[in-house]
Amino acid sequence: MANHVVLGGGVAATQAAEAIRSLRADDDITLVAEEERPFYMRPLLADFVAGRLEEQRLWRDFETKAASIGMKLVTGRKATGIDRGARALLLDDVTRLGYDKLLVATGVKPRLPDIRNVNLEGVTAFSTLADARRLVEWTKDSRSAVVVGRGLQGVELTRALHLRGLQVTLVVPDESPWFPHLFQIRGELIERVLEERGVTVIALDRPAELVGRDGRVTAVMTHEGRELPADIVGFALDQRVVFDFLVGSGISLADGVIVNSRLQTTDPDVYAAGDCAQLEEDGTRHPIGYGWLRAMEQGEAAGRNMAGGDAQVQSGDESEAQALYGTSLLARWQ
Repeated sequence: MANHVVLGGGVAATQAAEAIRSLRADDDITLVAEEERPFYMRPLLADFVAGRLEEQRLWRDFETKAASIGMKLVTGRKATGIDRGARALLLDDVTRLGYDKLLVATGVKPRLPDIRNVNLEGVTAFSTLADARRLVEWTKDSRSAVVVGRGLQGVELTRALHLRGLQVTLVVPDESPWFPHLFQIRGELIERVLEERGVTVIALDRPAELVGRDGRVTAVMTHEGRELPADIVGFALDQRVVFDFLVGSGISLADGVIVNSRLQTTDPDVYAAGDCAQLEEDGTRHPIGYGWLRAMEQGEAAGRNMAGGDAQVQSGDESEAQALYGTSLLARWQ
């Protein structure tokens, strides 16, 4: 009987844990999640912020599922290290969880920029349910918002705040502000749709500092000299892979946790899946692709392999992960 530890609360982690149980009825499985409740529908957070979805519809009752299949849940805990010699995962409450196989599915977290007054109330990244709850509360007494971001996440946050009735300005700091060239909808078409709906789009500029009053943000000052009124500032920019606890462990790290096509790291007893993983084949590193659907597929594959299977994954990119979603992107503004 083997002992499996799955680190993460998203779809890659939960899918892996269920895949292990489907193949290994008697093995021990422990899932460790940083948030207090594991598994909610992150792709629907923008609809929750927009007021189109009640919070309870975000949830899948994973706790009941875990109990029904004999899986132990440890919630509200972060990994702080790994003892590969003893095969133990170290948590922030000094707990040591022994494992035979370990899956790292910690995903990515957005970073707030290093600018003045970024810690004012009304300023947030947009990644978790906690972020979404804050945004919903702030919209109750807000009239204007600035979203700083690119790609799908920036457009979705802009849409959500616009549908809440706010006047929204989208600031995109890149020369290529929208989506990869393979994406199904051209960036310039998205920009036109946003502007037709009253969103102001500013490209090739970025915040220099935030301005506040009584601890609450009131405006964004940009490098090009613009002053943009803002009761809310949402950042949908850089994402960092969550793997700090693996630094110094000897497991190979780059832009993500390096894995082979079976999602094994350079330690064959440790696997990685989802947004935190990066595929290396024949000495060349490739994007493994990210997004909800790819994380689900990778979680399933990792779980099967931890249980003794031989599932393989291939490299991918953002456009693949978002293709189905992209076809309805513009319709979601109606």
